[in-house]
Amino acid sequence: MKKLNISLSMKKMIAPLVLLFFFLALTINVNAQEISNNGITPPSVVTSVGAFNPGTLVGTTVTVTDAGGSTCPNVVYEWQSASDQRFLENLTTNLASTKDYNPGTVTATTYFRRVVTIDCTDPERSLISNTPGIKITIN
Repeated sequence: MKKLNISLSMKKMIAPLVLLFFFLALTINVNAQEISNNGITPPSVVTSVGAFNPGTLVGTTVTVTDAGGSTCPNVVYEWQSASDQRFLENLTTNLASTKDYNPGTVTATTYFRRVVTIDCTDPERSLISNTPGIKITIN
C-alpha cells in the first residue's frame, strides 16, 4: 500500500510541472508585428429598406516586411459575415479569398470583415489580423 501512495504523490507533483512547462512553451512568441494596413472601405450605401446589393467592399492591399526588409509573399485573405458585430452569431467563413469582396444581394442586416493571414519565413513576422466589421443594414 505504501508504494501506491508514493506513486500517487509523485504523479500529483509531476502534473503541475508539466502544465507549467506547457504554459511557458505557449507564451514564448508574443512579440509579433501587427498588421497596421488591413482595412475595408465601406460601400457608399450601407442601409436599405429592402434587400439590395451594396456593391464591392474594397480591402487595402496588405504588405508586411520580414526582418531582412523583404516583403512577405504569402498573404491570404478570408472574408467572413455574421449577424452580430462580435462575429459570434451565424458566422460564415471563407466567403472569398480575394482582396475585395462583393456580397451580392443582402437580405438581412449583416456584418462583413476580412481576416488576413501572413506567413513569412521569419516566424516572428507571421501574423493574423481582423478588420473591424462593416455593417450592411436592412430595415
